[in-house]
Amino acid sequence: MNLTAPRVTALAASAFIGCALLTGCSSSDDDASADCSIVEEGLDPDITQEQIDFACDLTADPLPQDEATAMIEDAGYDWRIGVIDGEPQAVTMDYRIDRLTLTVDDGLVTDGMWG
Repeated sequence: MNLTAPRVTALAASAFIGCALLTGCSSSDDDASADCSIVEEGLDPDITQEQIDFACDLTADPLPQDEATAMIEDAGYDWRIGVIDGEPQAVTMDYRIDRLTLTVDDGLVTDGMWG
């Protein structure tokens, strides 16, 4: 029996939900901090509210890549670049709860997804 397909589907669903949650947090509305307290059903239960808040704060006002990655490292997390100017980058399929996969547009970090 092939168990790879369900795992990939579950990972993709988690990634989509996490991305949707963090996208809502990256808006510039005054309600952005309220959005960060919402944990969507299906989001990895090992992702803490602290991590959600960190990612939301990181992307609320886009920072230059070097500043954003320094903040991530100072907080004790790992990072990688998943998308640069709309172009997906080659990344490994391993899932790491302590790593942010970043989206960079014009040198600014505009999104971050745990995993």
